[in-house]
Amino acid sequence: MHESSYDDCGCCADVHFGALLNQTSRLIRRALDARINAEVSSELSGVRGMVLGDIVRAERQGRDVYQRDIEQWFNIRRSSVTAMLQGMEQDGFITRSAVAKDARLKRLIATEKGRACHKQIEASIARFEDDLQSGIDPQQAAAARAVLEQTLRNAQHILQEENTNQERGNTNC
Repeated sequence: MHESSYDDCGCCADVHFGALLNQTSRLIRRALDARINAEVSSELSGVRGMVLGDIVRAERQGRDVYQRDIEQWFNIRRSSVTAMLQGMEQDGFITRSAVAKDARLKRLIATEKGRACHKQIEASIARFEDDLQSGIDPQQAAAARAVLEQTLRNAQHILQEENTNQERGNTNC
């Protein structure tokens, strides 16, 4: 079986840093989804598992979690988060409860099923992280983290600039 690498993918990942980062991100997401699906539940993906984990950890700390928190933490659009949370609720991992002071707000609460799966998810993600960093020197991992964090800040800055330009009506082509 031929293992593909970014060198032979036929895309621009060998030329553009952002394309390589995007390809890596997509493959990591697919691999994590497969791992969670195989080890924990076919009803969960890696992102759903991470969202569930954040809800459970916040509950342990006595903090409420709302949809807008998930949108901000994961940098996901409202419509995508809505669909994901609806699926998690239908599958019995969370409930959404109206808040007395503002009925529009729905507090996210992990169910017993969600809390039970959370422990398995944490263990599965820990193994995934170990496998993902296999063969990478800790100093290289630290350097890569620093580069990725700066890249994230740069992308956030670019997005803010583009949103500002769109608000001003600046359009090209």
